[in-house]
Amino acid sequence: MFGAKACFAISLAMATYMCEPEKETDGNHCQSSANNQPDGGLTCGLPYDVSDHNGGPGRFAGKVIQYVHINAAGLVETDAISELLFIAEYDVPNLSVRVQLCRLEIPAVQVPGQPEPTSFQFLDGFFDNLGAVDVAMHKEGTTTCSRLGFDPAITLFGTRLSDEFADQLPVDVATQTCPDGGANPRQTACIYDMDDDGMPGVTLLAKNLPGIDVKEAYMVIRSWTGTDAIVANDDLILGQANWGLEQLVVGCSIIPMGQTVMRVCNNDERDVARNVNPVLGQVPDKPGDYMGVRITPDYDCDRVIAEEDELFGR
Repeated sequence: MFGAKACFAISLAMATYMCEPEKETDGNHCQSSANNQPDGGLTCGLPYDVSDHNGGPGRFAGKVIQYVHINAAGLVETDAISELLFIAEYDVPNLSVRVQLCRLEIPAVQVPGQPEPTSFQFLDGFFDNLGAVDVAMHKEGTTTCSRLGFDPAITLFGTRLSDEFADQLPVDVATQTCPDGGANPRQTACIYDMDDDGMPGVTLLAKNLPGIDVKEAYMVIRSWTGTDAIVANDDLILGQANWGLEQLVVGCSIIPMGQTVMRVCNNDERDVARNVNPVLGQVPDKPGDYMGVRITPDYDCDRVIAEEDELFGR
């Protein structure tokens, strides 16, 4: 739970992170510019309203800067930065938040001896039909600088689990394929064809895997994000985010050397792709930075992505 000192510390931290110190300020008030970057500090103790001003949920575009520790089969161990974008609807009367994931990044890995980094990328348009997740809101106080956060919002890709947070991800297509094609959202850990392309899990484009020309990787993925933030004003929420991202390769397709036709990987080829797939974790003692910016009802994920710089600043 946050006390006054913790709130004040986060206020100062986020004001320092987001504000432009060279600009003049009006006392300790943090003005918002066109791209929602505060210009100075924060004013605490003012009443706020993050609803839609008609009693309904307020819609916010959310951005998390993630500080990522990467370990790729012992070949590479390094830290990187990635971004997460989502839309959050804050339903204050019901202490609930609906989170719609808009963009998720798996950081590229520069493997020694490779001219280009190894990467796994979601296909264009994949997130358009991704379902939203409802989680509990944590609210303390009714004035600015009061705490407003939410529980981890978990999104699963290509897998069903009984316990979405605690269960291990399935890895064996032969023995762990969902018997109902994934129709039941809660069941013993299993793999299903989420994007209906005839391949297990969810399909990502693979590039520059060392020693093997993998073109597609079929993965099961668990992503979660929860926030611990404060209300800066009616239109701006600032704070921290804890997050997790697990992704496992359950299959792949390659173009063998000297050939032009793609085929499904055999088990050994799949294991090569699985080993290069990076293990990602939060850098110790370095939670992500979170900013929530009010948006109008006509915003969808495509527009949030297209207007990222205008919403959150560069």
